[in-house]
Amino acid sequence: MKIKNIIVEIKPLKDVLKEAAGVMEEIKKGRPVKPKEGLSFGSVESFREFFTPRRIELLKVIKHKQPGSIYKLAKLTNRDFKSVAVDINILEKYGLIDTKKVSVNGGYKIKPVFDCDKLRVDIAM
Repeated sequence: MKIKNIIVEIKPLKDVLKEAAGVMEEIKKGRPVKPKEGLSFGSVESFREFFTPRRIELLKVIKHKQPGSIYKLAKLTNRDFKSVAVDINILEKYGLIDTKKVSVNGGYKIKPVFDCDKLRVDIAM
């Protein structure tokens, strides 16, 4: 089984810009550039605003209990459906989870999927 890792970086904007300049230089020279996947935050504070305890709980429940719908996820976490749906949209927007439409009795449910074995956080010093 392949382990899927998500790398989350916390580093200052100047470091991000320096890295981007390096990539642009490689492109300018005609060299291939490997796409970088993951999330970057400019500060620990912004990281903590995004990775709230409730969102981390959602990721864990999705991974380990694999709920069949957002409604079921809300029940498993004892949270309001609307709040969970908002968090699911945010997590999906930033590529941490996927959602799948599942047909049910002529309609459909949205099933959240978290296909990750490790979430690694790197902090630049």
